Amino acid sequence: MRIFLDVGGHYGESLDIALDPRWGFDKIYSFEPAQACLHLLRGFRDARLTVVPTGLSNKRGSATLYGSGLLGASVYADKSQASTHLEEETIALVRATDWLVANTSADDQIYLKLNCEGSECDVLEDLLDSGVIDRMQSIYVDFDVRKIPSQAHRQESVEQRLRDRRCHFVTPDVLTSPAGSASVKEWLEMVSPPSTGPRALRYRLGLHRPAYVWAVSVARTVLPGAVYTQAARRLGRQARMRSKAHSG
Repeated sequence: MRIFLDVGGHYGESLDIALDPRWGFDKIYSFEPAQACLHLLRGFRDARLTVVPTGLSNKRGSATLYGSGLLGASVYADKSQASTHLEEETIALVRATDWLVANTSADDQIYLKLNCEGSECDVLEDLLDSGVIDRMQSIYVDFDVRKIPSQAHRQESVEQRLRDRRCHFVTPDVLTSPAGSASVKEWLEMVSPPSTGPRALRYRLGLHRPAYVWAVSVARTVLPGAVYTQAARRLGRQARMRSKAHSG
């Protein structure tokens, strides 16, 4: 099976790319522990998708998520955040190796996307230690540990271990697209041969998206840029969260 693992699902930015039928994924898993994000992710409509309401890590248990629901939410308290008003949430963690052994096989072609605000080194070190890293066809990793003073030193050693193991991995630094969903798309264009199928039209019409995401995509298309930007600042999901944080 061709499997996509979206670690750090947030509001489905990368998920929206991965659901494109042209990549030919048979199963797609989106890992997201924040309750503020899960409601939206569960609104995506595709039989291949499973939303996993936990954080992927190097251990099983629980942790505090700082800035829950924000784009930069992290289990590391010293990570820099765009907002000074951070909500905290206790989340569940699952060990990456345990989950992969239970839910995939050595014959699967697995594409792993990691954008999890510092936990990427926890996941990669665990998979390297267990050897399950060898199930990965390719890895996209955004090393957010560089934004965390207590963890920044880990990036160099993890990258070297991946090279020594001959794992194929890509970081946003080597891509031409800006970081985020555009980089994920460029990575998949590099490593995953495109395919066609009956799901293509449904995807092109955006019918797989939650109503909120579909409405945003339509507004971005039809509204003048300045009008859309103003509306997004006042009504967008991130704006509502900031307003809630300030009122609290």
